[in-house]
Amino acid sequence: MIIDYEKYLKYTVEAFPVRHKRKDLYRVDLRINSDCRSKIKEIEEMDRQLDRVILRFSDYKELVQDAHAVNVHWSTKLEGNRMSLEEVMNSSRMVGGSPKKLEAKDPGNQQEILNHLYSYFMEDRFALPWNLGTVSSVHKLLMKGTGEDCIPGQIRKEEEVHVTSNGIETFIGCPAIHVSSELEDLLEWVSYSPYDSLATAVIFFHEFESIHPFVEGNGRTGRSLFHILMQEKGFINFNLCKIDDKLLQKSQIYYSLMEYTDKTGDYSPIVEYFCDCIYSAYEEAISIFEEKDVLKELDESSRALVMEARGHRDWFSLNEAGSWVSGLSDQSIRNKLNHLVELGVLEKEGSTRATRYRFTDPFGEIKEMLKKEFPDD
Repeated sequence: MIIDYEKYLKYTVEAFPVRHKRKDLYRVDLRINSDCRSKIKEIEEMDRQLDRVILRFSDYKELVQDAHAVNVHWSTKLEGNRMSLEEVMNSSRMVGGSPKKLEAKDPGNQQEILNHLYSYFMEDRFALPWNLGTVSSVHKLLMKGTGEDCIPGQIRKEEEVHVTSNGIETFIGCPAIHVSSELEDLLEWVSYSPYDSLATAVIFFHEFESIHPFVEGNGRTGRSLFHILMQEKGFINFNLCKIDDKLLQKSQIYYSLMEYTDKTGDYSPIVEYFCDCIYSAYEEAISIFEEKDVLKELDESSRALVMEARGHRDWFSLNEAGSWVSGLSDQSIRNKLNHLVELGVLEKEGSTRATRYRFTDPFGEIKEMLKKEFPDD
């Protein structure tokens, strides 16, 4: 799908400043048209479709690192990070290939990129329901060591006013005295939203940005929370898609829609915009991942073994694998498992009767390392 960006050019604000307004999020102005509703259902199906794809270890690792790099590049570039896409991709490969946590030599752009890349492997610790501590933890993770003029994780205590070089006020955030209470209400609403998952995530993202809870890093934190929330709401393969380049490459449209929503209270255009961008990113991911899908090369029994192994998540024996398929001898199952090892889908350890197999997670070591680096509070 080619995104029709031009249809969103009409959503602009003529009078400034744009002020944050506290809203009743259970009764927002949201009219999702039939085209958008259809796309949301198709996005849900495409997410399930991605879940049915199995790649070789090396292919999966490469494509995930690529998607992470693209999203991080666009999210940080919007806020002034000067690293090129190629440099961010190199950093993504370094993160994926190192058993130790990498640190930049000096605060700044490189550390910011590393923080964002590592955050993708820590999302399981930010499960719903959320509270102020969750949001502060994400901000702290992303902003630590970047040299930004803020205390990572600390909710702002001063007023937020954006002023142009000509002295014109363009945006006034939530009054500092109300930031914590409004953010708490927003986080509670996420668990009880009456809207579908995608609309809920978009509304949350906009309101988070409107509240502007931190001195610096609101956009980056908000977009990271949006990615996490989409996964928490059922789009489990969201981070396999290059979402942020679709959302942010036309930055003026993105900013204008944020301003328009604050000014008018009409959420329909921004939800439709996000829907178009997400739909396009999923289509692209489906095309790339399905081209490398190894399941189409396998017989029915081998496909069953792979899918069961992925769901099992841990090491398993030949006997356990035998319970997943019927009508096959131990030797036939062993041959199929060893073929999957050769394909780079499973890994194995031990020999003869002690042989064990496991579905390959190319980022398993990184996740374990980060659990030790950042133990749960």
